[in-house]
Amino acid sequence: MTRTLRSARTSYRSNREEGGKAHEQVFEHVSVMVDEAIDALALVKGDVVVDATFGKGGHSAAIKKAAKVKLITIDADPASKADIVGNFADIKDLLAKEGVEEVDKVLFDLGWNKTQLGSGRGFSFMHDEPLNMSYGETPRSGFTASEVLNTWSEKVLADALFGYGEERYARRIAKAIVARREVQPFASTFELVELVKDSVPAAYRRGKINPATRTFQALRIAVNDELGAIEQGIEDAWKLLKPGGRLVVITFHSVEDRAVKRLFKKLGGTLVYKKPLIPTKGETSKNPAARSAKLRAIEKIDPSQL
Repeated sequence: MTRTLRSARTSYRSNREEGGKAHEQVFEHVSVMVDEAIDALALVKGDVVVDATFGKGGHSAAIKKAAKVKLITIDADPASKADIVGNFADIKDLLAKEGVEEVDKVLFDLGWNKTQLGSGRGFSFMHDEPLNMSYGETPRSGFTASEVLNTWSEKVLADALFGYGEERYARRIAKAIVARREVQPFASTFELVELVKDSVPAAYRRGKINPATRTFQALRIAVNDELGAIEQGIEDAWKLLKPGGRLVVITFHSVEDRAVKRLFKKLGGTLVYKKPLIPTKGETSKNPAARSAKLRAIEKIDPSQL
């Protein structure tokens, strides 16, 4: 009975966090800041444009509608309909195989595809699934979420939860993870959600988001080496850009945004906007998942224009 009640409670909170009243709504993906992305790209007829995070194709559809360009799409998920299957961290090599050595515009939407909530890889709070959390067929990091939970030391776990997930109760959760795995190794998402819920204060459990949200975020970032992929992907995309080309990045949490801000400063181009753009109130009211999005854009300096 206790397990049944806990599962029901977890399902309710998961539904609340993942954005829908019905199962079908939870897994619906809506591209974010599409109009702003198109404006930031400043598309010109004949541009070679790369959508490095194709997802469900929302941004790509808008790009094709906005101008007659050569569009190349990339996505790590083999289930996607992207032109190229691969991690955007390998953008340089992926494009080289297609004979593409330079491009005019590149778009990175770092938000993950919500349809992956139903992929069975452990991204969702809604279903009891294996703790995998890899975007691609195999984890870029070389380890799955269950391997992280069952093998990392308490200190490393706490550092990852705080650094990647900005989880305020990282030490509590890490300590509980280590204690629990000595009794039984972690295998499924509900096991993790229940442990986190039981490890944090009651007020935190009653918050607006599922209390395991930041823990799941941290694990997802670690498993997919997201920060390393962002750094390599953006730096290599910058090398591919022609003078006057633009790089546009949409982030969804502060860990990503800080990384992109630092990278843009390192690249040394011209910022298109002094401050990142954020979604309109109209967009966030229709799509709550957009509320944390930020768009940054940078232009490569054209020496001939100096």
